[in-house]
Amino acid sequence: MLAAACRIFARLAPGAVPILWTCAVLAAGPTRGDSPSPQLPASLHAGSSASPLEAAFSSRAGEPLRQFGYDLFVPGTDAAGSDAAPGAIQGDYVLNTGDAVLVTLRGQKSFSKRFTVDRNGQLVVDDLRPLTAAGLTLDALRRDLAAATAATWPSTDAFASLAEVRRIGVLVTGAVRRPGRQEISAFATALDALSAAGGVERGGSLRAVRLMRAGGSVTIDLYALQIAGASGNADLPLRDGDRLFVPPLGATVAVAGPVKRPGIYELPPGGGPLSATELRDLAGGSLRPGQGRLVRFGIGPAGEETTEEVADADARRFGDGDLLLLAPQREDRRGEVRLEGHVLRPGPRAWSRAKTLPGLMSRTDLRPDPYLPFAALESTIPATGARSLRPVALSAVLNGKDRRDLAEGDTLYVLGAADVDFLTSEPVLTILRGDRQPPQDACPGLVALARTLAAEPDGPLATGPQARAAATLTGARTPCPPLFAAVPDLLPLALRHSVLRLTGVPRPGFYPVADGTEGADARETIVESEAPRYELIGHVRHPGTRRLSAGTTLRKALADGKLLKRDVYPLLGIVERYDRRTLTRLYLPFSPQEVAAGRADRGLADGDRIHLFAADDIRSLEKPTAAAADDKTNGESEPPMLAAVLDPAIVAVVGERTVQVRGAVRDPGGYPVADRTPLASLIAAAGGLSADADPAVAELTAVNGTRSSIDLARDGSRSVGPGDALRINPRPQALESRAVAIEGAVRRPGRYDIGRGETLSSLIARAGGLLDDAYPAGAVLTRESERRREKEQFQRQARELERTLALEVEKGEPVKAENVALARQLAAQLRGADPLGRVVVEADPAVLRGRPELDPLLEPDDRILIPKRPLTVAVSGEVLHPTAAQFVSGKTAEDYLGEAGGATRDADTGRSFLVLPDGRARPLALSSWNHRVDAIPPGSILVVPRDPRPFDGLDATKAIGNILSQLAITAASISVITR
Repeated sequence: MLAAACRIFARLAPGAVPILWTCAVLAAGPTRGDSPSPQLPASLHAGSSASPLEAAFSSRAGEPLRQFGYDLFVPGTDAAGSDAAPGAIQGDYVLNTGDAVLVTLRGQKSFSKRFTVDRNGQLVVDDLRPLTAAGLTLDALRRDLAAATAATWPSTDAFASLAEVRRIGVLVTGAVRRPGRQEISAFATALDALSAAGGVERGGSLRAVRLMRAGGSVTIDLYALQIAGASGNADLPLRDGDRLFVPPLGATVAVAGPVKRPGIYELPPGGGPLSATELRDLAGGSLRPGQGRLVRFGIGPAGEETTEEVADADARRFGDGDLLLLAPQREDRRGEVRLEGHVLRPGPRAWSRAKTLPGLMSRTDLRPDPYLPFAALESTIPATGARSLRPVALSAVLNGKDRRDLAEGDTLYVLGAADVDFLTSEPVLTILRGDRQPPQDACPGLVALARTLAAEPDGPLATGPQARAAATLTGARTPCPPLFAAVPDLLPLALRHSVLRLTGVPRPGFYPVADGTEGADARETIVESEAPRYELIGHVRHPGTRRLSAGTTLRKALADGKLLKRDVYPLLGIVERYDRRTLTRLYLPFSPQEVAAGRADRGLADGDRIHLFAADDIRSLEKPTAAAADDKTNGESEPPMLAAVLDPAIVAVVGERTVQVRGAVRDPGGYPVADRTPLASLIAAAGGLSADADPAVAELTAVNGTRSSIDLARDGSRSVGPGDALRINPRPQALESRAVAIEGAVRRPGRYDIGRGETLSSLIARAGGLLDDAYPAGAVLTRESERRREKEQFQRQARELERTLALEVEKGEPVKAENVALARQLAAQLRGADPLGRVVVEADPAVLRGRPELDPLLEPDDRILIPKRPLTVAVSGEVLHPTAAQFVSGKTAEDYLGEAGGATRDADTGRSFLVLPDGRARPLALSSWNHRVDAIPPGSILVVPRDPRPFDGLDATKAIGNILSQLAITAASISVITR
């Protein structure tokens, strides 16, 4: 079928030579006998934008190849950018129909307008005679315009500039994305016209574009523009009516391999074959200087592919369909040895300068804390070409004792402390204990170790003393060192040459040595697990397993406290012991502080594990964070981080022996103790007494419920035990912790510290008293506790309103949708309301002196505002024009309401009320039947609430009326304090 399609295409398009041989390649591919066709590169599979020509060449080359030059045209762009004139228009520019000229007149006549040269070639300017512009230069038009202007307005200067260049039409046909007539700027070139047409398709030629106009045609070579930097006629200016034709793609060749610009190139039309040198230069030259192999892949007469070595690079043998593959003679690196690992400057070294191990490195090359007993030398076995690792004593190399020769390509790996520590890490010990399945994302060194043990299940590493020692060791979960990730086989090699050292080293565990034959020294020097031992765990300087010699005690194990870290928890440690008689585990508490001081000690037994804790870890166990407490209330509590790591039995012992310390200490909470502990030690563990502590009245509650008062200064040596509770009472504070603010008409406004029981009158006196124009009857006292209470009341009313609304809907009662929307809006308004927390008080010092029972006690953060004597009465709420009317003695509420334009349609005048200056509210009777006259003092607020009638369909209508009144009072109070 493919061959038939190619024959049809040949009859329809006899000039499409590249497509013909592409079809031949694709059709002949499956019939090539024992030489299957190369697979298409993944980047050019279905879904990519590769052309058939690119797919065919890429398949033959075995790497993606793209046609050169077509990236000059970015899909989806046009030549809009060419519409702008390239800089200022020179005076010799010839005008024609469509050009827009900006004419500016200054003087007797002044304006600035754009005028376009019309189809008659004339420029018609307001109030001037028509000027002939087509065919004139811009300078000539300026002279004619100046003369015409001078004749009409003698005292006027004329200026002209080109505002917009005319557009011309160019016909673009052939292998372009959008063939047809293109409207472009008069300054546009052939390249701009091709871009306006969407660019040249990959099936079109870049080397034989033809520009046709009256008088002949010009060939445009876009390769010259992109390779040689020449224009290739691509910068020829176009004229109106020009035609551009892009013929089909011509003969093509391809260059692949290590060149700077591999790709598919179109041959010059009529130029004949090219040489390998010319093709390599066309591709930008080789990436690796030096001699290389040149292979030519050609297409035979029957469509078969032929292969031949090119001996003469200057012979012109590459024609249509040929592929040049460049390959260097050698790609390896010669004359190199490498130094890697725990060194300052890892990497290659010149073999000519480092023929021996001492020549490769010195002490100045090492980073701090190198591991000297062991290193590894990687070499190539000449017979097989395989790489092998051999142990090297780094100390012998540095001392000049090991002067073995290096071969080209050798690598020396230097280990550091972190690399050696990884040998005794928990992941390594787990594999040595028999787990041969490392995690999927495990360290490559662990994978190599598991593979080694699986290949030699009865070998010395799997059954020898290393595996037996691993059964009793504990290790940390440390990350994989980069050296074992880069050289996985180095981990099994280091373990084969390791010895187990429990004493005399900072960290007990495996230590590789390079002495002796592989594995022999390890069998002789590893300490067998049957020897008595004990283990230090937790917050000590050198945790790990140690040999238990006769008479070893806790004090000796902790080196008189020297092995304890600075922030170790001093009041509790635990000895975990396995009782062989009862076959149970015992947890024996002790005080590290007492042991280090020599006041307590305990003998150790074989297998004892000594647990010591950090002070911060104990606090995390006994004092969970607030977030954890919240999670617990939600049923999603998680244990503290340390509790997830420790044995649950250890955590339980710590919890059982806790003493609660509360009150005036720097870090209150639970503190576990080993046994009876002096109060001074317990308080020191809690951070000591705080500044406000009263040591004379501490309270101690025993585990049996007995409570006693103690003086720490006198009874500091008294002891407490597990389950007791200690409270350190604070001294009474003379001052409140936070100040109050007084503002307004006082002589010294500001913030004042207050004592306990201080009153408003004393604060006014401290502030210098009231000013002459003060109005104490309108004093405003806002209190945070009252604000929170009002806020909670609003939230509760919003919830009740929403619940009532939901019940109405569930009952199926006919409720208007607009009423439901209004109720929901009211609930949202309640939730967003921010009350002031105003407290009604008497603030007149004269009144308070006569009636001290009215003098309010102040609280921290109170705010007192003493206003000046007001001259207005405010009207707010559902009125047509909320206002502040002038106070006139004897005016009634109806008078003030009338000055505000009267009530609105939504007003509930029957529930109108008056907010007095001191914050009290009283109802008003706004009715023609009411003959009572309410005295309205200055500074009052007349409030007309909203009518709750829209909510008549709801059961909560009465409650809604109260809510509307409360919102109105809140708004009125805010207006008072913000005036």
